[in-house]
Amino acid sequence: MKAEALLTSLSIFLAVAAAAPAGAQTAEMAVTTAPPSAKPEADAGYQLGPDDEVRIAIFGQPDLSSTTRIKADGTVTLALIGPVQARGKTTSQLAQAIAASYASGGFLANPSVNVEVSNYVSRFVTVLGNVPQAGNYPLDRNYTVASMLAKAGGSTKDGANAVILTPADGSGAVRISLADMAVGGSRQLKPGDILFVPPAEKVYVYGQVQQPGAFSFAPGQSFRQALALAGGPTLAGSTKRIKVRRGGKEIQANLDDPVQPEDVLIIREKLF
Repeated sequence: MKAEALLTSLSIFLAVAAAAPAGAQTAEMAVTTAPPSAKPEADAGYQLGPDDEVRIAIFGQPDLSSTTRIKADGTVTLALIGPVQARGKTTSQLAQAIAASYASGGFLANPSVNVEVSNYVSRFVTVLGNVPQAGNYPLDRNYTVASMLAKAGGSTKDGANAVILTPADGSGAVRISLADMAVGGSRQLKPGDILFVPPAEKVYVYGQVQQPGAFSFAPGQSFRQALALAGGPTLAGSTKRIKVRRGGKEIQANLDDPVQPEDVLIIREKLF
């Protein structure tokens, strides 16, 4: 009898030991099949609008997941639940609205929904003029005048030392100097704003100089510096006999006076 009891106990022990790995494997499988965490959004505050393209993923429901474009009325149409309002929502808010619709309709219990913007269209800023990469840029995050201009490659060598901002609200164009971006460069851009980098302003130097011609204007530049850009005066030129034309009229000036855009400096011959 004792032998039989011992054999019975041994059989129970072996059965429990054999069941343990199976339970551990089941637990491991439960961990590996947990829903993946949502990818971080480019900007959680981006508000969706018509023509934006969104990628909607519903975990465990590939037939319900899709990539779609927001319609003109601001909605996206999904299987089973129909139209869902997307205009003005962030991606996380739209994901919550979709999950709530599937749950309230009795189609899915506690659905895990992830929404990402695959193509930004509704909210953009236009950058034009003398920049390497002119075009429409989506406001996929918060941009300032400085950061957006940098995204477009900055001003080219033929561009002015300034950018003109035309706000979408019609408040009027604003000229922002690139030499003092701390003043206007930190201004936040809004959808529909336009940035334009005009051609570089010029100052002209002629007469008795080594290399007469047109030269880029820079804020704070003096006539003496403009003369240096032209290689300085010739042997026959006199820095005491200069002529300046501004706005079609001749003005009195000396070499240390500040230059204005489109000024014409003429170095005349010496009087022997």
